[in-house]
Amino acid sequence: MSTGFAVLVLLFATIYLPSRSRDPLFSVFMVLSFTSGISAIFALEHDGYISDFIGFYMREEPYLTTAYGIMMCYWDAVVHYALYLAMIVAISERKSYRNIGLYWVGSLTTNLMVFMLGNLMGKYGSEIRPSFLLNAPFLIVPIWAAPRIFAQPKDLPLVTADKVTSEQKKTLLQRPLDLGLVVYLLFAVAFTLFRGLVVLECPANACFDYLYQHEPYLRDPVAYPKIQMLVYLFYTLPYYCLCIYGLLRPGSTWMPDWALVFAGAIAQMFLHPLRVFIPMALLMLSGREVSTQKGRKKVIHVSEDDSGAVVVQTAPGKVVTHRGGTIILPCRFHYDASAHDADEIRLKWTKVVDPLSFKDVFVAMGQERRAFGSYRGRTALQADGAGDASLVIRNVTLQDYGRYECEVTNELEDDAGMVKLDLEGVIFPYHPRLGRYSLNYHDAQKACLEQDGILASYDQLHEAWLDGMDWCNAGWLEDGSVQYPISKPRDECGRKETAIGVRNYGYRHKEAERYDAFCFTSNLNGKVYFLKTYRKLSFPEAAQACQGNGASVAKVGQLYAAWKIQLLDRCEAGWVSDGSVRYPIVNPRARCGGPEPGVRNLGFPDKKFKLFGVYCYQEAGRASAAKKGAWKGKPWRA
Repeated sequence: MSTGFAVLVLLFATIYLPSRSRDPLFSVFMVLSFTSGISAIFALEHDGYISDFIGFYMREEPYLTTAYGIMMCYWDAVVHYALYLAMIVAISERKSYRNIGLYWVGSLTTNLMVFMLGNLMGKYGSEIRPSFLLNAPFLIVPIWAAPRIFAQPKDLPLVTADKVTSEQKKTLLQRPLDLGLVVYLLFAVAFTLFRGLVVLECPANACFDYLYQHEPYLRDPVAYPKIQMLVYLFYTLPYYCLCIYGLLRPGSTWMPDWALVFAGAIAQMFLHPLRVFIPMALLMLSGREVSTQKGRKKVIHVSEDDSGAVVVQTAPGKVVTHRGGTIILPCRFHYDASAHDADEIRLKWTKVVDPLSFKDVFVAMGQERRAFGSYRGRTALQADGAGDASLVIRNVTLQDYGRYECEVTNELEDDAGMVKLDLEGVIFPYHPRLGRYSLNYHDAQKACLEQDGILASYDQLHEAWLDGMDWCNAGWLEDGSVQYPISKPRDECGRKETAIGVRNYGYRHKEAERYDAFCFTSNLNGKVYFLKTYRKLSFPEAAQACQGNGASVAKVGQLYAAWKIQLLDRCEAGWVSDGSVRYPIVNPRARCGGPEPGVRNLGFPDKKFKLFGVYCYQEAGRASAAKKGAWKGKPWRA
């Protein structure tokens, strides 16, 4: 520390003594341009582009290795260095540097204010060393320089006094640019106030959702983001209000100067994304591969990586449950507990909707927890010891099927793992009353939902084919492809000599092309049964009969689930909810539709025909309106 201080003093004396006749700020800016170079070296070393150049700096000031510290160094090395050089040139040529100087005052003051207060109030407050005091001159210098810069003469306006007077007499509506700026400032006031409330831990749901969905780093225990938001709340917010007043009442001569100061103070905030983009761009230019998963990180199953601060492990393969069950999605992470507090760890579970789309499921940071959408009230962390990020999902639904990502973030480090949630169930082919090949992709999705199912995945269809499924009509799958399983090749299904397997038409146009659907359903929270009646029923009578029995007409998916899982076997045709007539056979026998088990389909007869019985579905625990198995409706004669 003493050596570095001596170097700065020597450099200042070397520049100042020969040039005492010039502006004293000339020497200050020359010294600061040198320190900006040091910041550039530090940032490059931390990101691995140079090594072991200023190792002692990291040991003395560990907070410089945080995301804000690195970005501050980049800002100082690029923007401030350019400003210093510009002001040095202006001083050398005896020109005004007032505008550049005001921008620099705002930028450096805010930069150091956030940096120093964040160090004192954040998690590094207990690690302050004497070298921290070296930052004090960087805060004092712009405060000392500000009056000198403000005292410099302003640039003369390029318009006449009459023109200025004429413009100032116009109303706000006659000044469209000013009107647009007022509207923008009103939005800026509201947004600044909202972000301030967020960091002050506002209990409203909107604050919580914004924090975890958009800016989770505002809760960083390093405290830089929180201090920055508070600076905006208590200093920038009043300035915005004054600017609105100044635009409503033209003639405020203070506005141009303070606009430059606050522009410098605010501009660096929007450069923080460069903390991610600069290293990625350099990696791409050097020809190194960059992971494309979610645009920022790798995805692993089981990893024993010793190069990162955070390593995530998830169970390889998949976990299996059924609808209505409870399942644990396993995920554990390892990190350097001596260097990081457990409350700094951010856990996030998302569901992979498609290769480039993710849906939020659950987030946790410290003691805060939040589930999203349909997962609210059904999800929680298992919390089985340190490093356990496993997610518990209760009352599993069909829509829960799919791949989930467990992401663990710890300041600059993150890692993720994938877990696949599979469901026990049954695939069933489906087409509506309109006939085969009448559904586009969106119609197929809707049709499956209406019949207590979802569009099946390729994995589910392939597993059904391995179990012997054979179906000659092509149908939509959930990924937008069209396929069909063939176990017994024949001429009417793609030629007899063609190999068995799942035939694939590829990804088809979801709006224009029409096929059948392959749906998937799982366990029932109830029972499907054939309702005994004194006579055959039309479809309206069947619906009334089930309702009178405290039930509803069974859906196609419910009938398939009862056949596959509850082993429902009934050699008697009955109405189901889509107007078709079907019956389930577990044990094939004569006069029951052939030698193979399955759900027999007699098509879509006229709903007025009184030729069939009905299959009803009754939820578990639902009180029956009458004794199960006997209909107490209108007593028609047989």
